[in-house]
This record gives sequence, structure tokens and C-alpha cells, in this order.
Amino acid sequence: MDENSKYLELFFEETDEHLQSLNEQVLELEKHPEQSEIVDVMFRSAHTIKGMAATMGFDTMAKLTHKMENVFDLLKKKSIQVNEKSIALIFDCLDTLSDLVEDLREGNEADRDITTLVEQLDAVADGKNTAAEEKSEEEPEEKDEDFNLTLHTLDDSNRQVIESAKESGFNAYVVAVKVAEDSSMKNARVFLVMSKLEQHGDVLYVEPNAEVLENEDFGTVFKLIFLSKLEEEEVKNLALDNSEIEDVLIQTITETTLETDALIHEAAVEEDEKPVTLTEDVLVPDKAAPKTKAPQKQAMNHSVRVDIEKLDTFMNLVSELVIYRTQLEDISSQVQASELEEPLEQVARISADLQELVLKIRMQPVSAVMSRFPRMVRDLGNDLGKEFELVIEGEDTELDRTVVSELGEPLIHLIRNAADHGVEMPEKRLELGKNPKGQIKITAYQEGNRVVLTVSDDGKGVDPAAVKASAERKGIATEGLSDKELQQLIFHAGFSTAKEVTSISGRGVGMDVVKQKINTLGGTIEIDSVINRGTVFKVNLPLTLSIIQALLIKVGNEVFAMPLGNVQKIIKPKSVEIIQVHNREIYMFENTAVPVVRLNEAFDIAAVDDENLHLILVKQGEKQYALVVDDIIRQQEIAIKKLGKELSMLKKYLGATIMGNGGIIMILDIASICQASASQEDDLEY
Repeated sequence: MDENSKYLELFFEETDEHLQSLNEQVLELEKHPEQSEIVDVMFRSAHTIKGMAATMGFDTMAKLTHKMENVFDLLKKKSIQVNEKSIALIFDCLDTLSDLVEDLREGNEADRDITTLVEQLDAVADGKNTAAEEKSEEEPEEKDEDFNLTLHTLDDSNRQVIESAKESGFNAYVVAVKVAEDSSMKNARVFLVMSKLEQHGDVLYVEPNAEVLENEDFGTVFKLIFLSKLEEEEVKNLALDNSEIEDVLIQTITETTLETDALIHEAAVEEDEKPVTLTEDVLVPDKAAPKTKAPQKQAMNHSVRVDIEKLDTFMNLVSELVIYRTQLEDISSQVQASELEEPLEQVARISADLQELVLKIRMQPVSAVMSRFPRMVRDLGNDLGKEFELVIEGEDTELDRTVVSELGEPLIHLIRNAADHGVEMPEKRLELGKNPKGQIKITAYQEGNRVVLTVSDDGKGVDPAAVKASAERKGIATEGLSDKELQQLIFHAGFSTAKEVTSISGRGVGMDVVKQKINTLGGTIEIDSVINRGTVFKVNLPLTLSIIQALLIKVGNEVFAMPLGNVQKIIKPKSVEIIQVHNREIYMFENTAVPVVRLNEAFDIAAVDDENLHLILVKQGEKQYALVVDDIIRQQEIAIKKLGKELSMLKKYLGATIMGNGGIIMILDIASICQASASQEDDLEY
């Protein structure tokens, strides 16, 4: 286990991917039980998980996936039928596997009781494994013929490396490794053998090529050339000291071998180029030209896995670079040194390119979070006795991975709300002339430097009258509110219109949590609902939370920053243009009454001079607000620094930034400020 612990993170990533794939494929199998190719994909994923688990020593996972393989094999052969019971059993197994992985992540032993699941899987497979056993017995024995020291190719460049290594005191070996015939995940065995060898030398060449090995498109034998100062027996023992390695052949490559090979290589060009074994002291290339080797290796290196902490560190360094670039620009403007202009322009260009690059690296498709929803919606349908059609659009839309990782919880709340409160029971939908199967739709698309996500349903909608009655019972003022404004009240803490509490929802928790979470991500959420037609929740989020364009403003003697993405328009009004309506100040903009928010009052700062005001029009959802500030300083790129847990009670701030002069400026959370103001509003529509 200690030897394999460094591969634990890779194990988590690979297992998560295969478990997600299995969930998706089982859902497809439930819809299309006649498509055996779906079972093929399921079998491969289960086989891969089994192999990785066995390699890492997680016997419980390996045992469960082995039993699942038996059932998948029977499904593929049509020995058993796909039905509700078998689908439910497979999902139970997948849930248990997910729990085992989570146990490991938390540092616990992956050792849950799987007795019941194993018994159920055995009951399904009992008496129907004969075909699988016969197939195993009929495996061709001729694969043993490959277990020798024959290499199909050794090009001139590799030969030169071997000669150079031997001159430097290294030994060169050709090694043939035989993996156990019933091995789970042969590619993992190859990986572990090569990793162990590379701790003591260099693997110069391997066949079959890396792509074939990775895809497990080989029998039970792979071969390699190994350069090391270890002796033959030590190398052999290193290779054998891995689980499910059956045997190892090894021989030293001598100068005679290389010389003979050079002669035969020339003759073989004119002849049939038959492979000859190293036991005859010859290495003969066949028609597998070395030219194909490099491109194959290159094709496998288009992407690498990077620890998220390293990306965070990279982003923090770029943020620091932005801060110091701003500081240099401030110093340059003060000293007015013309010779600094060109270097500063180059620094600005390079830092901008670097910033753009790191932002792209951090981007992740929202499919990373959406892929779990089909299974969730299916389970909700079973629990609620409803039928759902889930539609997902725009899953390739990208967001900062920090935002994506935080999106799961609020989106789950919205989907559960749509399933429980939105979509009616099938019989009720039929009475209303609707399809008995309700639709839940999730969309994502980019809009400028922001991303919009919607969660909608075609259910009963949110009844403003029911919202009003519930609000009044809780002492929430509703006088003068429009239907749309009444619907927004569902985001108040503890608010619920549900007549009964279910295991899914109805306790008045969730929607306020959704709004708080979206706000902390620098986003907004709004609801648009029509009775008996459905409800749409619209979430608007920034592409990134790390570096943004901001507007620096002055309130009294204090300087603040606000995200430029919030700003619609900047106006310098006359004081008489701000009027009082129902004890609230408004500004008439394009025949619309816009509520005025005085930031000096929001932050308890001394009153401003009404004759020198600036109004910043911002939009939150469907509503506009006019923020009153003393002065507009400039637009500037800033790096957002989180406030930390100690300052988490400061709800009106997104974070802070460090200016070029070393000063710290708070970044305003416009959504929270406007929300606080909205609680005092009356109906201002004219």
C-alpha cells in the first residue's frame, strides 16, 4: 500500500470518471435495453475499476466490481434480461462504490459491508456463468509463444543510446514480462513495472507501443529495453515484485549483439525482415518502422493532469504580478521617466498574455457538474412517483473551475425544487392537457464576460397569491409588490409555500442558501414563473473570480472597487432629478423608476454633497438600481483576494485588492447591497 500510495490521487480521478460513465451508461441501458454495446462500455469501466482497486489493495472494491462484471457479461450474452430489478441493483452497487471512494478520500478504510450486494449479484448470475467460463478456457494458448526475448525493432538512435550508456558504465537489458492471464487491468501492471524500473534506471524502448499498452490491445507479454547499473537478477526481481506478474525473462545486450544487429538490419531491408530472438545474439527490426513510434508517443501527451493546488498557486502568482504591474505604472507616472514606458508596455503585454493563459487553463466545462444530474433526476422520479424528461443544453460552456466546483449544491437545490414543487403528478398533468412526463431543462451559455445558467420546468409555476399569504404569515411586508416581486420572496430565509414537508423539500431551507451561494460566487439569481406553464430560475455568474476589470469609486473619503460587469451606465444627475416616492428615493431613467441606493448610508459614511453626485446604474436580475457615489476615479484591472473566515460576516464585500501604492481597497458585493436595499422598496412601476 505504501508503494502505491503516490498513485492514490490518480486512482481517485480515474475511478470518478469510470463511475460517472457507468451511471450514464446504466441510464442509457434502462432506456435502450436491446443495445448490447452499452453493456460493453459498462463492462470495460467495471473491469478498469476492478483492476485499479486490486492494484491499490482495495479488496472490497475489487470484489464488488468483479461480481458486477459477471452480471454485465450475462447481460451482454442475453442470458439475463434488463429489468427494473437489475437496474436498481446496479445503481445500488455504484452508490456503494462511490461511498467506498469517499471513505478513502477522507482517509478511512474502504471496507464497507457488501455481503448483501454480493449475494444479490450472485443470485442473478447463479447458474448462468457457464458460457463465460468456457470462453475463459478457450483462450488461445499460442500467446505463450510471444514470451521470448524477440524485439521487432531497434532503430539506430536507440542503438546509439545503448552504446553511449554502456560506455558510461550502464548495463543494457532486454526484458520480457508476462502478466497473469486472468489479470485485472493489464495496463496498470505495465505502468507499475515500468515505474518501479525507472526508479533505478531508464526504460529506453517498450513494445507494443505505449498506445497499444494503454488500451490493453495486447496478449499477456510486453517487452522493453532497460538501462541501469543494477545486475540482471536485481532487475528481474524488481519486475517480478509486482502483483499479477507471472514471469520475467531478461538478457544483457552485448556489443556483439549490437554489431550483429547492424549487419542483419542492412540485409533485412532487402529480405523479409523476420524477427530473430536475442537468444541468438541478434536484434532484427521488422516492418514496424520506428517512424511511427514517435508520433504515437506524442499523441498520448496532448494533455497532462495538474493538481488544482498548483493551478491556484499559478493564479495567485499571476495576481501578484498584476498588482506589481499596477504599482510600476503608478511609479512611472509619478517620476515621468520616458525610458520606462517601453519596458512597462512589454511587462503589461506579457502579464496580460500570461493572465489570459492561466485563466484558460483554469476553465472547465460545466458538464463536470451537470453529468451527475441524469441519475439524480431518475431517482427523484422514482421517489416522487413522477416521470421526468431531463434536457441539458450547453454543457460545453466553460467557467472557472472554482466556480464550477461550487455550482453543484445550488443547482441540486434548484432541480429538486423543480421536481418536487414544480412538476405535477402524472394524473394532474393529464387533467391539464399536459404530457404526463414533466420536463426539467438545464441550459448554459456565455454572455460577454459572464455565463448564464437556467433551470426550468413546465410545471405548475409559482402562485404569487400563495407566496403573498405565506409571506404575511411570516411578517414579511408585501404591500404594493407586483406579482414578479412577490415571486422573488421565495429567496427569503425559511420561506416555503409547500403544504407538506417531504424528504425532498418543503422545510423552508434551500432557496435562501442557493441565493447566498450564488452571491458569494459574484453572481445573481432570479425567478420568472407563470402559473400552469412553469418556472425558470436564471443564474448569472462571472467567468472567473480571480482577476477582474473594476471601477474605482469614491464614497466620502473612502475608495472602493466594484466589478465593471455590474455597471450599465454612469450618469452625473442634478439633485432635483432624484425624487421621493413612498419614502424612497428614485431616479427616472428612460421612463422607468429606478431605486436609488446611497452608498454612504449603506456603509455609514458622512453625507455627500448632492450637487456633485455620480449615479452608477447597475442591473441585478430584471431590476435596475442607481448607486450614489461622490466620484469616479478610474477603471482598473484588479486581483481579488478573499477575506477569509474571520471576516465572513462582512456580507457587502466580495473581497479586497491591493493597489499599486500598497493600499488595500474593499471590493463591493453589488448583489448584497442591492438586496439589502430591495427589502425596503415599494412598488415603483409606473
